[in-house]
Amino acid sequence: MQTVLAKIVADKAIWVEARKQQQPLASFQNEVVPTQRNFYDALAGTRSVFILECKKASPSKGLIRQNFDPAEIAGVYKNYASAISVLCDEKYFQGSFDFLPIVSAIAPQPILCKDFTIDPYQIYLARYYQADACLLMLSVP
Repeated sequence: MQTVLAKIVADKAIWVEARKQQQPLASFQNEVVPTQRNFYDALAGTRSVFILECKKASPSKGLIRQNFDPAEIAGVYKNYASAISVLCDEKYFQGSFDFLPIVSAIAPQPILCKDFTIDPYQIYLARYYQADACLLMLSVP
């Protein structure tokens, strides 16, 4: 039997291929520019740092936040976070890349795209949608 992570990664591969067809890298790659928000600097220093997360659901908990509003969440988080993590996986976490520019427009902190990254395409996509950093998990091949 497949592990949950293996199933998520297999489904992500299907999603990436479909997204590449829908939104080819060549259609937006020239619009991807370097970020001005430094994720490393946000976490450096001797003070306590907090990466706060925008998460609507998870495979283990189901729906976490019924009235999920990334703009409202960003409005609160901007007062406390060193950086903000935004779940972008649609199938298992009810996330979206569309949440990234919403949060980025409200909060001045670096925005982390939290997804199951398996293809360089996703890095470009995340930056195109205003992510300043991407989560890479060593357990994801």
